Amino acid sequence: MKQIHGVLLLTVVLSTVFFAFAASQNSEAQSMMGMCSMMNKAPKDVTIKPASSQIVKVGQEAAITLLIKDKTTNKPLLDAQVPIMIEHGSSMSTMDMMGSMISAEEIGQGKYQVKFTPDKKGVYTIHTHVIPDGKSMMSMMNNHMDVGVIAK
Repeated sequence: MKQIHGVLLLTVVLSTVFFAFAASQNSEAQSMMGMCSMMNKAPKDVTIKPASSQIVKVGQEAAITLLIKDKTTNKPLLDAQVPIMIEHGSSMSTMDMMGSMISAEEIGQGKYQVKFTPDKKGVYTIHTHVIPDGKSMMSMMNNHMDVGVIAK
């Protein structure tokens, strides 16, 4: 009789652990999906367009220029913070980030430039976030766009 109670108790405990683990994984997956869908929306306050070639050479420093404009006025956005992450591969496919977040340099007239050296052939994604002057850091989540670059 004690063995049956022990087996039942073990079954209940293992089932509870399994379902708790499955629920946490589902919650984590939904959280990531929500973040990805938020990141895939068009930027709220700005427009972001490549202003240089998106084809670069492997092993050579590449300078990618982005033109950023205020979405309401269509005027070049000045004095913004433009944090960048560079991923080897298409957007959110590999999560193979090249180093940590860097800041694009403002070069004038709403143009911001990021430099990097691709180490292998293929697609790179420049995860571009914009924090307009006077806005909070959280605004970068609403002003995000991925720019593809091909290294040959």
